[in-house]
Amino acid sequence: MYLLALSAGGWILFLQQLFLRFVRVAWFSSHAAAMLNALAIYTAITWIFYRIFIVEEKDQQIFEKYVSKWDNNPNKKRDLLVISLVAALPYLLMTGIKIYTSFR
Repeated sequence: MYLLALSAGGWILFLQQLFLRFVRVAWFSSHAAAMLNALAIYTAITWIFYRIFIVEEKDQQIFEKYVSKWDNNPNKKRDLLVISLVAALPYLLMTGIKIYTSFR
């Protein structure tokens, strides 16, 4: 659940960075403001996922539904690699945008 929240928060921050950098051509006035914004996004996403998965126990329903399918899946390594790349992609793209804009 927390890895899912980290991935979703990363995608939200990536989309926000694209909007602020390339559409509004603006950025936060300080590092503290940017940090508070990121912290607020991660906190909100984690709270929402906590509510859905832990309080309402949706994670157990999902787990029970897919556990047998995962055990019989011959492409476990490939699927795990794809999921890991999707989770890490926004952070890699944000780093690339930062490097690109610093040399410009």
